Amino acid sequence: MRKRIIVVFILAVLIPFAGAQQPYNQTALEHFKQSLEYLMVGDYHNAIISSNNVLRIDPFSSVSYVVRARAYFELNDFDRVVADCTQAIRHDRNNAAAFVIRGNVHIRRGDITRAISDWQAALRINPNIPEAEQNIALARQQQAH
Repeated sequence: MRKRIIVVFILAVLIPFAGAQQPYNQTALEHFKQSLEYLMVGDYHNAIISSNNVLRIDPFSSVSYVVRARAYFELNDFDRVVADCTQAIRHDRNNAAAFVIRGNVHIRRGDITRAISDWQAALRINPNIPEAEQNIALARQQQAH
């Protein structure tokens, strides 16, 4: 189930933004591809290492911050998730994936208001993110109780 969520995340949210970045050099592109592959197979430590390699070459790579954030999320390192998502948003205000992941951390920490705000921001950027829509509905149910 977790692998399916990550694959859907990559295909539906992250990849459309990869094309919006400036062209990568070949080395950075290879590290980026590796980071995605590691993420998909659940090798989160190597996904982080590969993302770090991209960020050494291109410190403005919003999508690499998001990949690393997703890996940190799977490792429950929520402070780093928030830091990476915030950095990704700084570099690309249209990075819906960063808002979704950061919202997921906020809800885990019990901050429903911030979580909903981030998911709504993601939906303003890309209205076709089922995870954000579902999360908002569940969070509002939680608020009602």
